[in-house]
Amino acid sequence: FNLLYCYVVANAERSYYGTNRRYVANCGYKCSLLTDSEVLVYLADLLTRRHKLPIHIAAFALAPPFWEQISQLPKKERELLKAIRLTYGSALANGPFTMILGFSGGMIGLSDRIKLRPLVAARKNSTLYLASEEAAIREICEKPEKIWRPVAGKPVICLLRRKLNVELYPARIHYQMEC
Repeated sequence: FNLLYCYVVANAERSYYGTNRRYVANCGYKCSLLTDSEVLVYLADLLTRRHKLPIHIAAFALAPPFWEQISQLPKKERELLKAIRLTYGSALANGPFTMILGFSGGMIGLSDRIKLRPLVAARKNSTLYLASEEAAIREICEKPEKIWRPVAGKPVICLLRRKLNVELYPARIHYQMEC
């Protein structure tokens, strides 16, 4: 499913669909296809284009750490993630999901916070591959340089023409930027 500059591929169950659909509908989006993918694209558009959140913050709105994890973080990180959870609680994609969201500047892979749906990432040269199964990646890239299974709820972010490894929250809550 796509909208303007962004598209999504999702492997999800509809356990969060109703809350998310009402949230985007209240923000002016019309959900005519009644699919998880449609709602996820509208959420991404709302968070990044309309609310102008950086992609890694939008990812934490969709799959924030559990409250117990947040309570154990240093004050600065705890306050940021608490604000994200309180502000964007209706954007939480609760339940089993893996999504790959592409946008004009790159792509992001994200799985639910307890990883009920698989996400596999691989890299060869400056190309990032994301899929729900390693076999799918190996079908199009026989010898990837690196294959990994991202930590549940931690986004893998690839920005075009950049090569970065960034830790947002040292050793506790982080995301990976690779390309």
